[in-house]
This record gives sequence, structure tokens and C-alpha cells, in this order.
Amino acid sequence: MIQVGLADDDALVRNTLAELLATTEDIRVAWTARDGREALDLLRSPDEPAVQVLLLDVQMPRMDGISLAETLRTERPEISVLILTTFVADGVLNRALAAGVRGFIAKEDPVSALATTIRHVAAGNMVLSPTSSAIISRRQTNDENAAPHLLQPVGVAPSKPSPNALPPGVTLSPREHEVLTLMVDALSNKQIAHRLGLSEATVKTHVSTLIAKLGVHDRVGAVVHALRNRLV
Repeated sequence: MIQVGLADDDALVRNTLAELLATTEDIRVAWTARDGREALDLLRSPDEPAVQVLLLDVQMPRMDGISLAETLRTERPEISVLILTTFVADGVLNRALAAGVRGFIAKEDPVSALATTIRHVAAGNMVLSPTSSAIISRRQTNDENAAPHLLQPVGVAPSKPSPNALPPGVTLSPREHEVLTLMVDALSNKQIAHRLGLSEATVKTHVSTLIAKLGVHDRVGAVVHALRNRLV
């Protein structure tokens, strides 16, 4: 059973998510908190059940979700942190990744996507749920003169990649580009392997190569880099 902690200052969101996750067979919301400070107190309390995954809203009173993630990276690194979001600003995204956040979930995700994302993170993966990936990507405008840090909409043919999208002398093979595109679509290695007719081990190798080529630290970093720099 995957034990989950949930922190959000909106009582309706807390109750709705807890009820949705209660319909799954392998995920249980162990406790909920109204803000990051209360969540940290619960995590430090010997009387509260330990959790493997923590769902955090970004904007909360007393302590926001990213500040809590930064604290937990040192204090409780074994806990996988997921950010609940309806909007992702550049500063939030960068802080979240630096704080070791394992992924992003949109509050409007269906329970199946929510549960799948939690399972992947509990297994040690880094993921963006399909809806959160779309939320991040929608921040890109169609204006050719848009600032280079903005993101390109998923499913829209991109303009030329940003000048610094890849390090000098580095290129992506057609297969690597296919894998990267499916990573942006929030597919797991197993799903990518099935889609492309490859073994899961081969996909894992491609993902590792992409992370190295893009100069990022992990899977989520590769997805964010691809969206920001119009690589897909």
C-alpha cells in the first residue's frame, strides 16, 4: 500500500483528492494538512503514519509547497514529492526541480492519471502527468517574438529549436527525438517501448542518453528542457 500525505490550503481540494484516491486499491491518503508547516509537523510527529509520497500545493500560507520540498530534500530525502498545480511559473518550476520534486500533477487530472503518477513516483521514477505536461506547455505563446524561456504547446508544430537547445556539436537521432516526444507526452518507459516496438531496456538507454545530451539531471528535467527549447 502506498501511503500518501496531502497538503493544500483548499479544504475542497483536500477532501476531493482524498476521496478519489480512496477508490484505488493500492493508494491510501494517510493524512492531510492545510499548509506546508502543518505537513512538516505531521512528518516529524512519531504518532503519524509514515508516507512514501507527498502531494503539495504550491501556494499555501505559512510555508509553501516548494519551501517544504526544499526542507524535505535534506530532512526526509526518501519521500517522493509531487507538486499539485493548475499553473506553473518559471520560478516555481526551477525551484521545484532544484528542490528534488519528483513530478507534477494537475488538480484536474482524472483519478486514473493521478493514481498512475503516484505509483510511478513511489517506484522511483520522475514524471509529469499528461494534464500537468499540457499546463506547462500552454505557457508558450504562438508569437514568434515570444521570450525564449516560454514553452511550446503540445501537439503544435514547433518553430526552430532555441539556439541553445543542445550543447555545441550535440544532435539527436530520429529515434531519440521520438523517445523525447513520448516522454513529453508523459509516457512511461514501458509505454514508449510498446509504442515504438522496442524493448524496455532499449528505451531506458535512450532516456539515459537524452538526459546526458541535454545536460539535465533527470527525466523531468529533460521534459522541461524539451518544452522550453521547442525540441518537440
